Amino acid sequence: MSDIKNFERFAAKFEALAKSAPAFLEQLAVGEGVHAVSEAKRICKRENIVNTGNYRREWKSDKKATKSGNVYYVRVSNNCNYATHLEYGFRSHFVPGHWEGNSFKYERGVKEGMYVGPPGGVVLGHYTLRRASKETMQTQRIRLTRKLDKFFIDVMGAK
Repeated sequence: MSDIKNFERFAAKFEALAKSAPAFLEQLAVGEGVHAVSEAKRICKRENIVNTGNYRREWKSDKKATKSGNVYYVRVSNNCNYATHLEYGFRSHFVPGHWEGNSFKYERGVKEGMYVGPPGGVVLGHYTLRRASKETMQTQRIRLTRKLDKFFIDVMGAK
């Protein structure tokens, strides 16, 4: 009789596991997006990519994961207006304007100004998102294993 009771308790725990798994998997995906954002911010700070900090502050990830089949997706993005140029690079160009102290003031139609990048060349991209994604993937197994172990212990009540 006690074997049947033990089996019924195990079955109840298993049903609880099945019910809570989708929400937990979504939480894992959102957590990985947050980790990728922190990696991108760390790369920006470490390499001093921009001087104002706006590019670093604009890194965001979805607060809710999107499920497609058995896969959960979270978007990581930067809505800064020059993020694409910093990410992938751009052709060198002349910018008309003048310097006032330590800042450059854009002024349309003047002949003075500065060249951004080597004349006739390109400014290489930093590929911050790609590198943050790669660094997140390299440490993902350890993070997810730790969280999964805790989840199973909490739901099933055993080690």
